[in-house]
Amino acid sequence: MPVYSRPLLDTSGCDTPILGFNTIEKKILELMGSTAETFVNPIEDAMTGIQNGIGEVLGGLNTSLGVPFTDADGNPVLGPDGQPLTTFGYLANSLEDLNSGIDDFRIHTDRLSGVNLSNAFGEDSPYGPGGIAGEYPGLGGLHAIAWQYHTWKATLRDPEQAIKDHYSPIFNSLFGPGNDLMRSIDFLVKGDVANFLTNFPTGGNESLSELARIGSAIADLKTGITALINDDNLQLEFALDFIAKKTVGISVLQMLDQPCFGTKLLERIAGKDLRQITGL
Repeated sequence: MPVYSRPLLDTSGCDTPILGFNTIEKKILELMGSTAETFVNPIEDAMTGIQNGIGEVLGGLNTSLGVPFTDADGNPVLGPDGQPLTTFGYLANSLEDLNSGIDDFRIHTDRLSGVNLSNAFGEDSPYGPGGIAGEYPGLGGLHAIAWQYHTWKATLRDPEQAIKDHYSPIFNSLFGPGNDLMRSIDFLVKGDVANFLTNFPTGGNESLSELARIGSAIADLKTGITALINDDNLQLEFALDFIAKKTVGISVLQMLDQPCFGTKLLERIAGKDLRQITGL
């Protein structure tokens, strides 16, 4: 097998200018993607506290105890293995499902907050370069899109209108909505679930109606997690669509300045409203 002892590309004489970053700016750039605590997820402590609480409950549950749990029509509720659940089995299954939802929320908020930048990139990582996840960008891309969207909206508003915040909706899970949702889940686990286990320690028939209420509340909160994630992503998609369309608008303005090229194209493709405005 040949061993190459010199570079395949000769770069001698190809000087690259040094960018004028100061010491602090260089340190900031070096921090990006390092193992240092560059960013924090502001929802992390709340999520960890909730999952610890869920773990304590699950650790103390004997899912074989209790009476069979049935739905409103009297049919047995089945677990993931297809077997009927007891009251405690139903509670455990509901909490495990909620725990899974919080795992999803952590992945989402780690991306929004830039925490995932320090995660190793490779086959086993759910993140791509720059902390992207699937089709969605990481912190750098999110900020660029959110800022451009906000700038476009602010620039195009009527002069007498106040500037509205079009930046933060993409990051809602890190602000009030995310905090409120975590508080609601924490209250349910440490309040309602804890009270249920105190008042109905045997999981008998008298517990069925209360457990059904708790199960419904857990399902609603799990749905709330999914809805909040989807809303953040939808706000991003709205912003991308808006930016793309306004970018085409700028191209149209440039076409109108090119009588031998762009304008000729517009004469063929412009619709009635565009023709009326431009006089084509």
